[in-house]
Amino acid sequence: MDESNNNIKEPEKRAFLKGAGLSIAALLVGGLSIERYAVPKDRSVPVMDNFPLAILEDPSGQPVTTSEVIEFAGAKTTTTSSPILVFNYPLQDEPTFLIALKGVKITTPNTPPSSGFAPVPSGTDAPMDGIIYDSTTNTSILAVSGICQHLGCVPPFLDYHPGQSVPFESELIGYKLNGAGVKKWPDYGLIYCKCHGSQYNPVWGGRNLYNNGPAASPAKHSLPQIMLATDSNGYIYAYGINSSNAVIRTHLNFPGGETYGSGVKSEDLTGGTAIRQSTRSLPANLSLYKNTTLESVAPSSLGTNQSSGAIILYKTTVVSNENKNGLNWKGTF
Repeated sequence: MDESNNNIKEPEKRAFLKGAGLSIAALLVGGLSIERYAVPKDRSVPVMDNFPLAILEDPSGQPVTTSEVIEFAGAKTTTTSSPILVFNYPLQDEPTFLIALKGVKITTPNTPPSSGFAPVPSGTDAPMDGIIYDSTTNTSILAVSGICQHLGCVPPFLDYHPGQSVPFESELIGYKLNGAGVKKWPDYGLIYCKCHGSQYNPVWGGRNLYNNGPAASPAKHSLPQIMLATDSNGYIYAYGINSSNAVIRTHLNFPGGETYGSGVKSEDLTGGTAIRQSTRSLPANLSLYKNTTLESVAPSSLGTNQSSGAIILYKTTVVSNENKNGLNWKGTF
């Protein structure tokens, strides 16, 4: 691992202009792959030797808690808008959505979809790996890549529209708030890409590709799910990517995105720049789901990035498109 990367400041603009440029390019070039032109030639060179264990912080440098996220951005079926929460992971300039869903206990099937996807049947005992669930408020907190799996568009072109917030672009392909069947906008909304209409359902967790609407999603894979854990203070940590997801779009060496399993790690840690190291102490234990069971584990058991045998704690900043409830998280991404 190149330790010099740790002296590079995390970009305040979070590659907003770059993302806007890529998204506009996507609109212009249609079916052409953005990464053919935008991704460095050294994208196959690993930046880290494993996924970073990173604590999520607000713009002032204070750890973000589960209660803050639930209060700040907990979306319900009646929600007409919801702040966008984004942090960079696993590398800089790689936006990840942080989404809180009130009234939802997310489960996600453990096999990759071949085409489209249907929701998990009621009562199915499916894995919850990498999802934070708060039983007091019946809220699930999920993190998924903010880079569309179609052509790589990023926020705000790729955005979460909860509840009754139906984007104009989705209405053009047939969605209606009070529609029926395939035209009905889902109760908890969708992550919708305004570039070409790719659709993802956060309620389905790590298997979030949505092809049940009036028009098929151009994307062929779910948004990669970033794994989350908490400590005894309720602080939130990212510790990897769901190995059964496709890799982050801008790292694909395979045009169709066929890579799953062990290929996720090697692909997603190539190119780019490492996020910054934290000066905070490692938590003694982390709480995370393994299948449907909440367990307390030592950070050393996660196989995250190390130096000389010691686990490195990194940090990444959560920013929003607005401030809310006294929390000043506004930033650009």
